[in-house]
Amino acid sequence: MKTYRQLGEADLDAYYHVLHEGYQTDKEYPISFAAITATKEEERDWLANNPTYGLFVDGTLVSAISLRMPWGPNPGPSGVPHIGQVVTDPQHMHKGYASKLILLVAEDVLKKQLKVPFVTLGTATSHPWLRTMYEKLGFAAFREVQLPGKKHRTVYLRKEL
Repeated sequence: MKTYRQLGEADLDAYYHVLHEGYQTDKEYPISFAAITATKEEERDWLANNPTYGLFVDGTLVSAISLRMPWGPNPGPSGVPHIGQVVTDPQHMHKGYASKLILLVAEDVLKKQLKVPFVTLGTATSHPWLRTMYEKLGFAAFREVQLPGKKHRTVYLRKEL
């Protein structure tokens, strides 16, 4: 059975495991996502400051995404919620779980609850498949930038809701 819900402090261990393991697969690419090296304490703070949602399969957390809110400590580029830290446990990758979770949160939280007209996210231009995955979900690129301290260029994408 698949369910999703907002994560809280009680989910920290499971969330950190999925985040840490999931982002290790990105180490082979010339990118510098902050989540690759995030500590458990940094992720405790992340959960406290960024609404984060998890997809559970038979009670096990398999995928998670966060919303960086425009009024929060790490806003996105467009004054609307910005999806961040999209991750799936490597044991469950390529089953569509992150895509499903993005679409659920976009519909239920962003469109119905927050009533925002669109959502943004960013990814490394050098990642071999993430941009394509997001475009298949209806996201379209609107800007590329070189963010300070990053090895990679970031492409920002947006999805109309």
